[in-house]
Amino acid sequence: MCTILSLVAIGFVLRVGYRLYEGEASFWNTGYTFFWDMARSIAAGQGPMVARVPAYPAFLAAMTLGHRAFLPIVISQAAIGAGTVLGSALLAMELFGSSAATLAAGLTAIYPYYVVHDTALQETSLFTLLTLLSVLLLLWTWRTGSRKVAALAGLALGAAVLTRVTIAPFALLAPLWLLGKRRGSALVCASVLALTVAPWMVRSYRLTGVPTLTTETGLQLWDGNNPYTFSHYPVESIDRSKAAALDALTPQEQAELDSLDASETGSDAWFWRKGVDYIRGHPWVSLRNGAGKVVAAFGWWPSPRKGFWGNWVYLASYGPIMALGLAGMFLGRKAWREHMIVYALFVCFAAVTAVFFGHTSHRSYLDVYWIVFASGLISGPRDESSTNTPNLAT
Repeated sequence: MCTILSLVAIGFVLRVGYRLYEGEASFWNTGYTFFWDMARSIAAGQGPMVARVPAYPAFLAAMTLGHRAFLPIVISQAAIGAGTVLGSALLAMELFGSSAATLAAGLTAIYPYYVVHDTALQETSLFTLLTLLSVLLLLWTWRTGSRKVAALAGLALGAAVLTRVTIAPFALLAPLWLLGKRRGSALVCASVLALTVAPWMVRSYRLTGVPTLTTETGLQLWDGNNPYTFSHYPVESIDRSKAAALDALTPQEQAELDSLDASETGSDAWFWRKGVDYIRGHPWVSLRNGAGKVVAAFGWWPSPRKGFWGNWVYLASYGPIMALGLAGMFLGRKAWREHMIVYALFVCFAAVTAVFFGHTSHRSYLDVYWIVFASGLISGPRDESSTNTPNLAT
């Protein structure tokens, strides 16, 4: 465990070091500033906007109290990234033993994408840790039947949903996975999940008249399903394709949209209808495009592209991890019932991506599982010392 904790510390130092090297100006200029706008609104007591789920902006508000504070965000998010290093070791320990745990921690600590993005102004690092924590707690619940751990799993799942709404399908499936073996624990997990998410949905209902997690679902469906989706994406940001699609709206469509600007739910419903109409009118094109979106998200080149060196560093790090991780999953298929909770993460992400769209940053929270399974493959058979490892769920 001392070695793993040393690797956790190395991961923390690398993340802080990289962000300090890049500098404060780069942090604010290249990050998702709408999260910061939401954080300031929360800190000012006005509450978050309902367009996006609130967990990451609330985290920013708690770390900065609404002040433009660079270091508190960097240090806290580097600590979250270090938590992912520890989480990868715990998951590898549970599945494959101590040797795999040490290797997983080392790979996660130095994984270039995490080192660069864990301290960026985006929710990726928090979402990665919360999802990993959910998987760990679900796995421990599966093994022990502990209802206390099941409640924590439901809480972690709810927090993950409130960080990035695309995980919602997985959050709904996870209690069903438990149901096959731990019925009581499954009900506890589902109940705590519902209680965690419910206050946000009640607030959305009070503000918009619709109990929703986000008022951007329709817009994002249309982003991924219109004639211009692949005009710039996946080589460039989907936002470039969205801009092209908006510019191509007919005067009548633009007038309809302008009349709904004051209503978040109204405009979102308008975009939803447009996206659904496109899918219905172009079923085979939509099917092909769905496959293309999945390939873009899982591809060995980053989406959007990062320049010569960024592209090749990404390929050299992500490519082998993905290949070895897939091989590890295949060779470990005898334990498919237990591993199914990890498989479900990938399947749910691929399904959501096919319907909507996905960039590398949307998929990167899955890379830690490639790392864990790759570590299990490389480390070989579970070593004897790991069979005596105390169950961390008790």
